[in-house]
Amino acid sequence: MPHLTSNLEDAVSRRVQSAIKELLENKHLFQSIQIDEKEFDAVMKEAIEFHKIEVARVQPNVKLDGTPYLNNVIENLKKDRDQLLYSNWYFFLESSPPRGAKPVDFKDLPSLQLPSVRVSCVSRQCKGTLQPHNSGFIGLRSHFELQSFDLIRPGQPFQIFSLPYQCQNCKEEPLVFLVKRDNLKLTLVGRSKFPEVSVPSYIPEAQSKFYKNAIIANQTNFVLAAALYLRTVVEQYFYSVIPDEQKKAIAGNPTGDELADLYAKTLPENFPSNFPSLKKAYSDLSVILHSGKENDEVKKDLKGAKAKATKVKAKKTNPKTVVKEVKTAIQKKEPMVIAIAKKGKK
Repeated sequence: MPHLTSNLEDAVSRRVQSAIKELLENKHLFQSIQIDEKEFDAVMKEAIEFHKIEVARVQPNVKLDGTPYLNNVIENLKKDRDQLLYSNWYFFLESSPPRGAKPVDFKDLPSLQLPSVRVSCVSRQCKGTLQPHNSGFIGLRSHFELQSFDLIRPGQPFQIFSLPYQCQNCKEEPLVFLVKRDNLKLTLVGRSKFPEVSVPSYIPEAQSKFYKNAIIANQTNFVLAAALYLRTVVEQYFYSVIPDEQKKAIAGNPTGDELADLYAKTLPENFPSNFPSLKKAYSDLSVILHSGKENDEVKKDLKGAKAKATKVKAKKTNPKTVVKEVKTAIQKKEPMVIAIAKKGKK
């Protein structure tokens, strides 16, 4: 029944476009958006109720609930939903809409216009600011079609899309995204230009490169690498604020834990002991690194463990929480611990 499927087709089309928009605007490399079949239950239910009302107008005494006829309508609607969701998807540019109407018996999802997005532009003019981007770019060949690499796998679509965009402010070099589709999961697997990583002014310049690498690693789901770079930020800051005579008093090169102990001694005597310090942050990051767990596993809280050198008992620690705390831990003109202390006051 085409009139029942039309609303479903519109709903699936809007959801796929919104998923692409959310993926490009809010996700980083190797992060994903998942579309669920259940998202269309409300649309299907509304279509069925509307059909029942239509039948009641013609045959007021007929009750469809529980009848083989209505069950068949529901099953056909589910098949139409699956056909739309699991067919190959194709996109067109704003400037190059498809020619002609789709065939009457065409049940796959029709080609969709790529949505406009608001993403970072790293050109000299835009300097990493968020700018509107439209699909396509100036100078694009008129016969150009969006690249889609499709794996023939009936019922289990696998596609990789190459999606070109151009900043509407500077209109310079286009930005091309690479998106992988595996069934109903969309993953950002590449982009021609990496977004600018801004370093807060309170991060010392000497540690800014490590901070940048930490952010990039975290955004690409390499959490162990992010923890290592953040620990390096803390450790190098220790080196910069601890007096040379105290560092030289340690035989050989001081370990990070030894530096943390020396740093703790530089804090004011009246500094509240119940505030978390960079020594604790360093310990938490070390626990994450020593656990050897990454990606999906880091979503689980790490269980209590003891740091060998500091003998500080680690509370259950979520690695991503530590990453966020240390990002705000460094102050330019005062001890880095102040930022964490203000945040972690009991």
